[in-house]
Amino acid sequence: MKNTNLKKIVCAAVAGMMLALTACGEVKESPAENNGNSKTTTTTAETVLTPDEPAPDESTPDDEDVTGGSSKTVVAEPDTKPDDEFYEAYNNYAAELFIKTCDDDLREGKNAMISPESVMMALGMTANGAKGETLTQMEEALGGTPIDKLNTAMQYRMARFNNAEDVSFNVANSVWVRDDAERIKMSEDFCNKARDFYGAESFLAPFDTSTVADINNWVNEQTKQMIPSIIDQIPDDAMVYLINAIAFEGKWAKPYNDYQIQADDKFTNSKGEEERVDMLYSEEGYYIAEDGVTGFIKPYMGYEYGFMALLPEEGTDLADFAASLDGEKLRKFTSDAGGDVNVCIPEFTFDYDNELSEELQSMGMVLPFEGGDFSGMADCADGNLEINRVLHKTHIELDREGTKAAAATAVEMITEAAIEIEEPKYVYLNRPFAFAIVDLENGSPIFIGGVNTIKNS
Repeated sequence: MKNTNLKKIVCAAVAGMMLALTACGEVKESPAENNGNSKTTTTTAETVLTPDEPAPDESTPDDEDVTGGSSKTVVAEPDTKPDDEFYEAYNNYAAELFIKTCDDDLREGKNAMISPESVMMALGMTANGAKGETLTQMEEALGGTPIDKLNTAMQYRMARFNNAEDVSFNVANSVWVRDDAERIKMSEDFCNKARDFYGAESFLAPFDTSTVADINNWVNEQTKQMIPSIIDQIPDDAMVYLINAIAFEGKWAKPYNDYQIQADDKFTNSKGEEERVDMLYSEEGYYIAEDGVTGFIKPYMGYEYGFMALLPEEGTDLADFAASLDGEKLRKFTSDAGGDVNVCIPEFTFDYDNELSEELQSMGMVLPFEGGDFSGMADCADGNLEINRVLHKTHIELDREGTKAAAATAVEMITEAAIEIEEPKYVYLNRPFAFAIVDLENGSPIFIGGVNTIKNS
């Protein structure tokens, strides 16, 4: 069999868990580095296997076919769009997660960015295996949206992103299961929901060093090499990894001319030090002016998505401003934007990573980490499943051409044991600022972060 190298595209949300997905997949041979000692599974919409059923097809046409890496994941778009209530809940969740995750780093003068979309999709898949109070706590932490409504909302957003025409999105999910039918057996209902709502493929793997390499290769390819790895080892009590990847690349709707690019310009970082940067100057039509902040939205091609920048009042610490954000403010920034404004944006690139267990528990998700009920996900011989860690990595590149962004979230589960402008306006991002990549249809942030420094990112 050919090596199951996994190929392709931006933000990766990797929810590492323990399912026994033998009930969910079409069995394939393992990658070459496994020396044929085990099998790897891929899930198709038509195939549901139990551990002792033979695989309907052991052939692998080529490496990319194993993961669907050569094309975008196809998931049916639901009949109805998410309503205003969902987006209100999503924005509240996004603001709270951003504050709890990034506050310490922003106060230390570091750059920080999360993808609330990535984390919600990873934890949304996970929540389909939770029951009782465990499920309730996960729903509340994700904004209070009931799981059935959350599933259809994620299904809609996945289809919307993957069908975007003027920017490049790729949303892909995969599930990696330990090849040990005596220790874990997946719930067919859980597998069906992961597949139908999240388009998840699945792979049965030995969970040794070769699986670490395969998972990281999949993430690397799905994020266009922006996030090279998400895990460094697989614990002995790990049973499953759920991996969600979201890729984004957008070109500016209004490209920059050479005369609009100022090399060796000045950016004053959070320590008051001057940094020399390449600055991009332009006039935009989406001015933001609210109490304590000015900003703007610079659209990407197609005008469905945009880069939103928020500059706190002079003398206001970026972390203090970020801590004041809530869902309603995020909505108003996009809904009330209007009028011409002269702006400048520094070119910047940075990576960020964090472990979210503490933050999620502070948002009310306690039982999922402490012996909660995940019996809706799998039966495990070694004990009940629980979340061990939630790893999150992001990457962003902004330059004169546009923006690329990526994120990965790993949920590791173990077994228990319009404004009228009278005068010209200016928003020059030459000191610390907050930003987001937003869906202009509904104002929801896909990525949200803050920049304290350019040169040390």
